[in-house]
Amino acid sequence: MISSFIRFAVDKPIINHILMAFMLVLSGFAYQNIAKEIFPPSTLDQISVQGGYVGTSADVLDKMVVTSIEDELKSLPEIDTLYTSIQNGSFSINADIKPGSDTQLVLSDVKDIISKTRRDLPADMDEPIARIVVHEYPLLLVAVSGNVEKKALIDAADALKSKLALIHDLSSIEIRGDTDEEVIITLDQKKLDAYGLDKSGVYQAISSLSSIFPAGTLDGQGDHLYISTINGEKSAKALGETLLSVGGKSFRLKDVAEVYYGLGDPTQISHYNGKQNISLNINKSKEGNAIALSKEIRKILVEFNEKYEDVRFEAYTDTSIWIKNRLNLVSSNILFGLILVFMALFLSVNIRIAWVVGIGIPASFFITLIIMDMIGYSLNMLTLLGALIALGMLVDEAIVVAENIYRHMEMGKSPRDAAIEGAIEMFPAVLTATLTTVFAFLPLLIMSGKMGMFMQVLPVMISVLLISSLFEAFYFLPLHSKEFFAMGTFKKEKHDSSFWKSWVKWYQGFLEKLLEHKKWSLSLILIFIVLGTMGMAKITKFQLFPEFDAQQVYLNGKVNINNDLQDTEVYVTQIEEALLEILDEKEMDSVTSVIGFKFNKDQSFELGENLFQIFINLHEKAPENFFDKYINPIFSLEYDGSDMIRERLSQEIAKEIQERIVPKFKAQELHEEKLYEEFNVYVQQAGIVSNDIEIGFEHPDRNKMLTAMKRVEAKLESINGVEDIADNANEGERELKLRVNEYGQQLGFSEGYVISVLKGAFLKAEYAKMFNKEGLVRVKIEDVYKEDASAIRNFKLTTPDGQQVVRLANICDFTYQKSFVKIFKEDGEKVRSLYARVEKKIITPVEVMQQLKPLLEEIQKEGVKIIIKGEEKENAKLKKELGQALMIALFLIFITLVWMFNSLVLPLIILTTIPLSLFGALVGTKLMGINMTMPGMMGVIGLAGVVVNDGLIMLDFIKGSKNFTQIQEKAGMRLRPILLTSVTTVLGLSSLMFFASGQALILQPMAISLGFGIAWATVLNLYYVPLMYAVIYRVK
Repeated sequence: MISSFIRFAVDKPIINHILMAFMLVLSGFAYQNIAKEIFPPSTLDQISVQGGYVGTSADVLDKMVVTSIEDELKSLPEIDTLYTSIQNGSFSINADIKPGSDTQLVLSDVKDIISKTRRDLPADMDEPIARIVVHEYPLLLVAVSGNVEKKALIDAADALKSKLALIHDLSSIEIRGDTDEEVIITLDQKKLDAYGLDKSGVYQAISSLSSIFPAGTLDGQGDHLYISTINGEKSAKALGETLLSVGGKSFRLKDVAEVYYGLGDPTQISHYNGKQNISLNINKSKEGNAIALSKEIRKILVEFNEKYEDVRFEAYTDTSIWIKNRLNLVSSNILFGLILVFMALFLSVNIRIAWVVGIGIPASFFITLIIMDMIGYSLNMLTLLGALIALGMLVDEAIVVAENIYRHMEMGKSPRDAAIEGAIEMFPAVLTATLTTVFAFLPLLIMSGKMGMFMQVLPVMISVLLISSLFEAFYFLPLHSKEFFAMGTFKKEKHDSSFWKSWVKWYQGFLEKLLEHKKWSLSLILIFIVLGTMGMAKITKFQLFPEFDAQQVYLNGKVNINNDLQDTEVYVTQIEEALLEILDEKEMDSVTSVIGFKFNKDQSFELGENLFQIFINLHEKAPENFFDKYINPIFSLEYDGSDMIRERLSQEIAKEIQERIVPKFKAQELHEEKLYEEFNVYVQQAGIVSNDIEIGFEHPDRNKMLTAMKRVEAKLESINGVEDIADNANEGERELKLRVNEYGQQLGFSEGYVISVLKGAFLKAEYAKMFNKEGLVRVKIEDVYKEDASAIRNFKLTTPDGQQVVRLANICDFTYQKSFVKIFKEDGEKVRSLYARVEKKIITPVEVMQQLKPLLEEIQKEGVKIIIKGEEKENAKLKKELGQALMIALFLIFITLVWMFNSLVLPLIILTTIPLSLFGALVGTKLMGINMTMPGMMGVIGLAGVVVNDGLIMLDFIKGSKNFTQIQEKAGMRLRPILLTSVTTVLGLSSLMFFASGQALILQPMAISLGFGIAWATVLNLYYVPLMYAVIYRVK
């Protein structure tokens, strides 16, 4: 079958050249269609259940509704983990869905659960809403600013949002700082008392000022009338002139209240470079092409800047620029690696083989790009870095096939016969080599959870590339070999140069000396490798992911709970001024802030008037190595270095802010209490672990749990290198609990009646709706004295029978209490968590957890449940899953080798090179001055497949040798292909090994493990494999 396949490829040149051109066209379409982003998704499918009941405490809400929903959700087999957050008046449950589950069916089951629990809820409580969480991807932000009123800015932002909403693949557009226009009626209690008016009656009268609902229709013969009111007066002045009647007393609204149009209270305030503005936060869908979407949005901004003379529209925090620069960097790495491989082949073999092999690499990439688009993967840092890692491996197959075809031509065969026979001869060995490499990477797909989602693209990308290369090596390459090798005069001398003869002679001489003392030589080699590996493993540190430079520094925090949004804005403005003062313009591009919003340590977000989030947007890092300075500009598709002016790393800038800004503000106090309850500075990194250290505490006794947290926190503070220690056990603002006393009950007061009256005075409550020329307007009432602390005690209420007026303090008991801001639960259990960041140049999270272990064990003995999360939790899962992946890979490789050799002993000889090659990976990691990481461990597993290839080439030739001379001669014949495949693989990885920067640092440890491991494995395959064969088969 394979012979017919290869003959068709060689004998039908025209159709196959057209096919290759067609693939090139398809790959161009695929490149245009495929989504482009920095990193692949790392979140599981989720279903969110949200609900609330105004005025209900978090504890009551938990007992009344949340616990029953959680209990039912835990019974669904498709649910992985539940994360619950409850605060006064509302709750949210996020359920992770196990991979492979039908989310629509799970959503249907969740809705059934909610319907079942509905009967136990209060009649006036809205039914909780269940929905599938749509994961969004940040695209860019737009600042809308100008010397005009805020209303004009909001109108301009609304117009821009409407225009942008027409763009396909934008998932959401959020306006920050937006508020609706409202009619605000501020009642004056003193004037109400002067008129002798009952406040509840006034509320009722105001609520009937307007109606937006139709009254019906009047149907007559040939005449149909729709009946409705004018929907309320259209101006504040007309509303103030409205005549009201309460308790038989008539008055105009303006006599007891101030009536005006105003903007509602914002829930968030946005700043851009220290000035308040309106901003649009634009997110894209998973399928969206960030680069194309950004270009389209910027064209619209140009139109709006021309249309609005007094308003400016500026784009900032544009992730498409980061994506384009990162993709350019990796693409130039790939092109440079391709040239290095080509030059190595040209110098070591000849130009014809170099051309044949060089043409095959782009063809493999074309096929892979088409397949990646078809299966729905995006073009991101990991897919491109996977391509870079596979680059050196791709040429292995092509080199072996092309070299063998050339060898057949040296034997005097025609180009056609040499191409067909040479390719057919190498098919079993090349197929086996490809399968062993694919089998080494594919088992990595068993990695589960968010880590598996984040990293799964690597084994898929590498495997698809290798299979594409296998197809190219036996379809297009024989055809190209026939055509290129037939051109001009065939010169055997160039191919069989003295260069290789001298190397073969030297190699065979050294191998002969080892074979003469084969047992001693083998023993010394094994002792050296085993002891060296053990020693290197002992001094090698581990961390989950390497750190890398980023384009943003995050600064966020929480001021004292008693501050409102406007107070928080004042404090944030002070921080912004301090930042703008110390940061260099060559480092900082802009500072953007959101007041009323904050990212949490667990990657969720929180809303609250005392919260703030500041984004320090940095310029691109200036080129710092030879590759970035000189090679990247040449080989990048769209290079733009105008923004690459920053000298320091983002981590260094964050450290300066931590040392110069944070202490100054954290020392501030308000009313003898700390003003800043939380103040964090950090650089967001990739991956699925948001915190280096994260420990959960669970115990029914709140004080015992908090004491345990404080003990662990104190221990963390004593460890050098541990920073940004925080927890989520924050107490909320003081709550006033009102209890109707016996006297109040005798007068007929109830809790419901008291609350209905109080909310109009102390909560800007909605009492009516009306229409104006711009649409729906809400009518809200507030009390002019609501800011007066004594007003609550002296607040006057009319008894339900209307006979007398009493003070609130006379009919209610007042109780003040504090509780947690929120209740956090995981899988239905209440948990409080402690977080910390680790300076990995000083200490690793693994070492920190080792120091904490005795204390945590002691706390557990006291009855407090400890839940290890963060990096330590992922490390434990990682060891198990990578161990399983390695075992699966070894078995698959072993089965493949047994199939090829039809022997047990020969495959076992090759397999022994796998653990021995670990020494090279560990030495490389230490020489490069980095810690072993999860990508590095993945590289070690992938190394298993690559190492086997050269061992297979060697053993396939020397098997059957009867004496040392035959082993030397046959091993010498394999020196060139083994060195060529190893050198080209290492050269393909070289730019990532030695010149990685930015996000490419994530996969640098994998490249180092593979590169140094392959280099060391080359020595093993050239010397250890022949020695082991000679010892086992007793060759003399």
